[in-house]
Amino acid sequence: MLPNGAAPVYGYEAKWVWDTPERPLDLFQCPADVAPPLYREIEQVALDAYRAIGCRDWCRVDVRVDRFGVPNVMELNPLPGIIPDPAMNSCFPKAARVAGIGYDELIHEVVRIAWRRITGRDVPVGAQHAAPLHAHATATA
Repeated sequence: MLPNGAAPVYGYEAKWVWDTPERPLDLFQCPADVAPPLYREIEQVALDAYRAIGCRDWCRVDVRVDRFGVPNVMELNPLPGIIPDPAMNSCFPKAARVAGIGYDELIHEVVRIAWRRITGRDVPVGAQHAAPLHAHATATA
């Protein structure tokens, strides 16, 4: 939970000051525990917003459901954080992990999508078997 007196918002302080690997904040549940019809509505609202502003390749869409049960887009982040360490609260890789997508697979998929958009072709076969990205990112961090 957030410290006493803090605004109930997952803002800068919550993400980068109070939420640490040593003392993680238990702020949100991923995936959210919602009924299937609401899940589909949230997904559609997020995809509509993504398409409406012309996002390409990837984006994190933050959605809140109001007291009437209506999903509202709060933010679209076309360049979301992608910290590979699961102890860090990087939302995009966290959501990918919940969906069964590992960090390396996530990054490779973003590259494949962008490559296909730019070139109109799939990534060459030899390029698909690069060294693990997470190991490299950890070693150079």
